[in-house]
Amino acid sequence: MNNKYFMKTLPLAVSLALGISQAHAEFGIGANIELDTDIIDSKDGDTTFEQGGRIEVNVTGKTELNGYFVEGKGSGLLKKSGDAATDDMWVKFGNDTWDVQAGRFEAVNLFPLGKDTVVAHAGSGKGAFVYEANMVRGRAGDDGGQFALHVRPGSNLSFELATIWGDASTAGGSDGDDTTSFSGYRPSVTYATDSFSITAGYESLSYDIDATTEVDKSGFALTGNLNVGGASINLNAARGEDDSNDNTITSLGANVTYGNFGLGLVHSVSDINADEDPTVSTLYVAYTLPLFNIENASITFAGSTSKADDLTDGGDDDLNKIRTRINYTF
Repeated sequence: MNNKYFMKTLPLAVSLALGISQAHAEFGIGANIELDTDIIDSKDGDTTFEQGGRIEVNVTGKTELNGYFVEGKGSGLLKKSGDAATDDMWVKFGNDTWDVQAGRFEAVNLFPLGKDTVVAHAGSGKGAFVYEANMVRGRAGDDGGQFALHVRPGSNLSFELATIWGDASTAGGSDGDDTTSFSGYRPSVTYATDSFSITAGYESLSYDIDATTEVDKSGFALTGNLNVGGASINLNAARGEDDSNDNTITSLGANVTYGNFGLGLVHSVSDINADEDPTVSTLYVAYTLPLFNIENASITFAGSTSKADDLTDGGDDDLNKIRTRINYTF
């Protein structure tokens, strides 16, 4: 063999060999602003005006090598109130068949609301509740943690097992507990095609607050999505039980999104061992328009009207909310 030819071609051969196993990396950074101006009219109070919003900064990254990947995301929020917060912050690793996710994130949505620019329910604090199968869905804070396992045995079928511990904002309100590992778990299964999908899930949240008080909640949900003539339709059903006080909440929802338009309805019945079972029905609508045909800039006009009956105070309640939302991605 010609030594000169060998020495010239060796670096090329090594480079090609290394290139086969070379990692493919992606990195992205972006931001958007969302500003809401609200008019709120309630039965027991004066009409009020509010304005809120945030700037969201997203950083994403993904590296793939030999059929495996490591992916991460961080979302920071700068709120109009002057506060700063974290939305998502997670790392995920695996391959096309399975992966594990850890950090702060939301598990699969078992009660999707469609174009939910504003959805405000009446009867809050008076026995009327809406259950959306999201006690263990996630976004745990400093006093909580999350892990989720995703398995995809086929192109149409996927499984998720989400777990959580602690955190007052997600694991039972002010009773969050970080001394019980995996106090909540949430398995779900999804079957999806190009025009149809169905997801079923169950969740359980259980831990002791002190020697005499415990949290013991569970629930299940079923949601289906149809894409018909350009419209996306969601149909939801969920039922949650609180064994600590023997309460049961049954919620139904239906919504449609067609282009820039969205319409939805949620109805819920709460069995709280009272003389009557409180009910709440909420209708909401939203429509988005571009701002001056400028790319990534829009304004959304939305409204929500809600009525609750047979409340624990013996009366009923009404709540109406109108929202104008300005979005700009930059």
